[in-house]
Amino acid sequence: MESEEIMKDLQYITHDLGARNDPKLLDVQMEMGGQGLAIFWCLVEMLWENDGRMPMNFRAIAFSLRWATPEEVERVIKEFGLFEDDGTEFWSRSALERIAQKKERIQARSEAARNAGQASARARQNNRNTPVQQSFNERSTHVEPINKDINKDINKERDNNRLEPPTAADFFEIFFFENFKDPAGEAARFVKYYEDRQWTYQDGTPVIDVERAAKDWKPAKAGPRWDGEALRWYRAVWNAARSRVPDARLSELTNLSRNGQALILRYQDESSARKMAAFIMENDLAGDWQIDYRIEN
Repeated sequence: MESEEIMKDLQYITHDLGARNDPKLLDVQMEMGGQGLAIFWCLVEMLWENDGRMPMNFRAIAFSLRWATPEEVERVIKEFGLFEDDGTEFWSRSALERIAQKKERIQARSEAARNAGQASARARQNNRNTPVQQSFNERSTHVEPINKDINKDINKERDNNRLEPPTAADFFEIFFFENFKDPAGEAARFVKYYEDRQWTYQDGTPVIDVERAAKDWKPAKAGPRWDGEALRWYRAVWNAARSRVPDARLSELTNLSRNGQALILRYQDESSARKMAAFIMENDLAGDWQIDYRIEN
């Protein structure tokens, strides 16, 4: 069970700022353009999802991407020194190291949460063992300081193991790609909910991993917002574009619908649509999709 919890927490990858300027990635871009770069980052995501190693099944990987060929996938894995392999599996040494580091942090936070829970339980037990000899009103005046001490211990433990409280903007991308109907609204609703509770769950235990809490969040309006396959394609495009189209904003895509192989991308303004359209066309990222860009009225 603990292994499953750790893998759920590993769904958010980390990489160095400026990684696009790595000489090996520059070689990929010169040889294969944005297509190669998009394939690389998709492979990195897949490795994180598979605990750092994957079979060298180029056809299966290309099929899961939909817009890449097995030959392109093989080139990215084998030609540029970005990955290591033994002929059967491939891996990234950097990804393995980062996964191991993140597992250590998650386990440390879990241990801290358990310690905080045990401290809270001990304090509650001490509270129950307090002699009860006063009237109800008298007892309530004595219980309050004890409860304050409990909350003080919990808050101190939480503050020692969590960064500054996040803002709604920190969760927009998570909710956007988790297919929420209103990612901005849900992010604000999520943050307000936990801020009102001082970042503790309903049972009083502290929220140690806020990303996990966001993944478990239930939206106000259930049901998918956009087509899942189209959204996966756009995520790969966005991962490739985010470092090369600095003015593009994820929030400016207001709708993504499909009709067979036709995709309709709706943007808030013409500038955003033009930039993303140019990036997709210049790097041949459309694949088999027929893409139509529209502006929201």
